[in-house]
Amino acid sequence: MCMGVCRAPSCVVAATPSRDWCGPDEMSELQVLLPRGGCLQALMTAPDLPAFGELQQAFAAALSRALTQSPSARQHPELVALGFWLRPAHLHRLMEAARARLATQWIQPRGLCFHVAPGNVDTIFVYSWIVSLLCGNRSVVRLSSRDSDQIRALLESLGGLLEQPEWAEIARRVMVVRYAHDEQLNTELSAACDMRIIWGGDTAVRTLRSIPLSTTATELCFPDKFSLAVLDAGAVAALDDAGLRQLAHRFTADAYSFGQMGCSSPRLVLWVGAPEAARGAAERFWESVAHRLDSYAHGLEAADAMNARVAADLLAMDQSGIQVLTARSPLLRVWLDRPAVLSDAHCGGGLFHESSFEDFDALQGLWTRRVQTISSFGTSQEQWHRWLSRAPMGGIDRIVPVGRALDFDPLWDGQDLWAAFTRCIAWQEPY
Repeated sequence: MCMGVCRAPSCVVAATPSRDWCGPDEMSELQVLLPRGGCLQALMTAPDLPAFGELQQAFAAALSRALTQSPSARQHPELVALGFWLRPAHLHRLMEAARARLATQWIQPRGLCFHVAPGNVDTIFVYSWIVSLLCGNRSVVRLSSRDSDQIRALLESLGGLLEQPEWAEIARRVMVVRYAHDEQLNTELSAACDMRIIWGGDTAVRTLRSIPLSTTATELCFPDKFSLAVLDAGAVAALDDAGLRQLAHRFTADAYSFGQMGCSSPRLVLWVGAPEAARGAAERFWESVAHRLDSYAHGLEAADAMNARVAADLLAMDQSGIQVLTARSPLLRVWLDRPAVLSDAHCGGGLFHESSFEDFDALQGLWTRRVQTISSFGTSQEQWHRWLSRAPMGGIDRIVPVGRALDFDPLWDGQDLWAAFTRCIAWQEPY
């Protein structure tokens, strides 16, 4: 795909095969991926759409159909999940819940949103962009320089829709771009936007947050987070073979999608139960996970296994009470003598820290703001609620069943994206 390059936002135009540059300054390379012929000046001057408008809902439904019918998209579980998430019935439920929360307010779109997608889970941008679009906003989406079969299949489906005349009004209000780290382009787009959404590691978030926004703009940041699974040893031991296989399948999807680098992917597994019971349930569970991995397209390579082994060995040398257990690529277990969140000692790639506890009070102090998702099995909602209601909480954004760690929800990282992507107009009745 050809590149359109410029400095001034008013002249960014998607390139055609016969045209390489759209501006005189070749020091900055901005590749406009979608839509073909898109113009940033037109995007900036286009009016916002009505919040929760029928046009945006219809487009989301069309994208759902495109993804579920595309042979290339169907090869990637995360794109199948995205197509399922975009189903009209599902989005309708999400929007109805949002409307109920915002029922007493007069809401309007924020305006122009600048989304910065992460490098490890590039497809996450679609979720935040769709929520933003449903709220009526216009968007510039910057993808990372990392390419993948998944992102190509996604852009193929999305681009095919944006070229259709019936979606011209949507195409006017989105631009997907890619460019190398360029402070001037980041500065210009940040100055122009009404809202900036940053997905990425801590370094990327700090770098972009140092670039000023307009004084009337706002910002959402989704930095590095750490997630874990909490499995009840008794509940796992009680499963028959079919139930254990199902649990292993769900856990594998949570952990191994995106090479275990998604913020919601479990990296620590905590067993609820006495040490002996926990060890016994763990051995049976991991044997089932390993069997599932024999036929699972995890995408990990020998280098990932080597990195995981080095991280495990370094942790064992650095701390006492560490046992390196299973070493069957792509699965490596490290048993900790007590529960701990050691995010700096984890590299993904099929590495799992593991421990056990008998009383939830033993976990106090574990829940820092770094902790995002707990994938739970065998602990009821009532038990979680009873414990969380008496425990001081520094972190935990989500508690979900095993198998749903990667399910996106507009309530993400403790923030309501429906509310964030809209602004409220106060209204008072006259006396």
